[in-house]
Amino acid sequence: MNIFSHFNDDDQGISRAGVILLLPFILLVTAYAVYKLFLIADPVVSGMEEFRFLPAEKTLHINGEHLKSISIHIMQEDQVKEILMDKPETGDKSYALTIKPKDLGLSDGAAKVFVHAKSGLLKEIKQAMDIQIDTVPPSLEVVRAPFQIYQGSGGFALLRAKDADSVFIKLDDIEFPAFKKSSGEEMQKPSSGDFNYDPLIASTKKNTVAADYFAFFAAPFEVTEGKTFYAIALDKAGNRSVRSLRTQLKTKKFRKSSISISDDFINAVVVPLLNTPDIQDPASAFKKVNEDWRRAALLELAKLTKQTEPSMLWKGRFLQLKNSKVMAEYGDIRTYTYRGKAISNSAHLGYDLASHANAPVGAANAGIVRFAANLSIYGETVIIDHGMGLMTLYGHLAAIAVEEGQQVSKGDIIGKSGSTGLAGGDHLHFGVVIHGYEISPLHWWDPGWVKINIEDHVQL
Repeated sequence: MNIFSHFNDDDQGISRAGVILLLPFILLVTAYAVYKLFLIADPVVSGMEEFRFLPAEKTLHINGEHLKSISIHIMQEDQVKEILMDKPETGDKSYALTIKPKDLGLSDGAAKVFVHAKSGLLKEIKQAMDIQIDTVPPSLEVVRAPFQIYQGSGGFALLRAKDADSVFIKLDDIEFPAFKKSSGEEMQKPSSGDFNYDPLIASTKKNTVAADYFAFFAAPFEVTEGKTFYAIALDKAGNRSVRSLRTQLKTKKFRKSSISISDDFINAVVVPLLNTPDIQDPASAFKKVNEDWRRAALLELAKLTKQTEPSMLWKGRFLQLKNSKVMAEYGDIRTYTYRGKAISNSAHLGYDLASHANAPVGAANAGIVRFAANLSIYGETVIIDHGMGLMTLYGHLAAIAVEEGQQVSKGDIIGKSGSTGLAGGDHLHFGVVIHGYEISPLHWWDPGWVKINIEDHVQL
């Protein structure tokens, strides 16, 4: 027996056994290496566009996916400032970064932001983006605003701003856009509340001359006394200037009335609106139309009046329906009863004007027809845009004689009075609307009020 041959056989057996034992580990390591090198997902970083403009202070929200590491730096001339350096425990992470350029030693002007993110050995992204640092807020002055404004009324303000990209008046969470007066006496429509700027086309140069801005604003019916109106100017970067208007907001008492709802009214008006003759509970049916439909109509009205011409299309006082009698006023608080029991409430946000059946209805002032169709409880309705968010509403019409987009002059016939919608008889529901909020038309029928409060200041 050859002892060396025996040992050689044992060695070969041990070698083969070792290889077999190591094979799963080798395969696992190889698979892991392939995964890390080739199969792991690329890193994703979103939200970097928020760096485009940096004001005096800004909180940016950056989201990362499949991250192993991430770094963000801002470079300006020979300065490099670290904004973020992280190796997240999990691959997905969100960051809220508050940046104050002055605290970082950065100056106003051009800069670059760099992001470097890795998800694996061969998986990384590197991005560079031009940014603009602007820490100087726009200047803002309230040149003219009414001394006081009553609940359910409208006001007009003249503002002066420099380096502003958006100017508006704010009451709680309501914004009333202001419109820039150009040298050609035209108003330029401001940017919307959602600021989406393209840095490739946006000018970064500061204006050297202040511009005048005109703004119509409202004290909605639901407003409470003691609230403050603010004028606000914003620039591209998000810097803002805020000024309070010395306009005192006053509430007022409105008339209260009780209206009895009969079965005849339910059958003649409510049944056709609900489009069903099968009404088991007349009181609930009326409540649905009077309250649910009314809320929906007001929301729709707000949407319809978002689009407005950036110039003042009208002149002089607004016209009241010819030979008409006032049947109901703005703010009338109504309680409706059915068989002696109160079933619903509402506030009347316009004037009801009655003349004779199918009376011709003229445009209260010049403008562009923004809407001409059925509008829920208002019935057949025309809305005329007079520019800068000021509009008039004509409801319950029997017929409409104009089309959307049509230009009308003061007094042009736009339809006939009627009883469509939630109306008990032939009349015109006339409303003045400022940026979606119905206000009292009373002052707008007064030539003296229009001249003193608006026209004299538009000529400045």
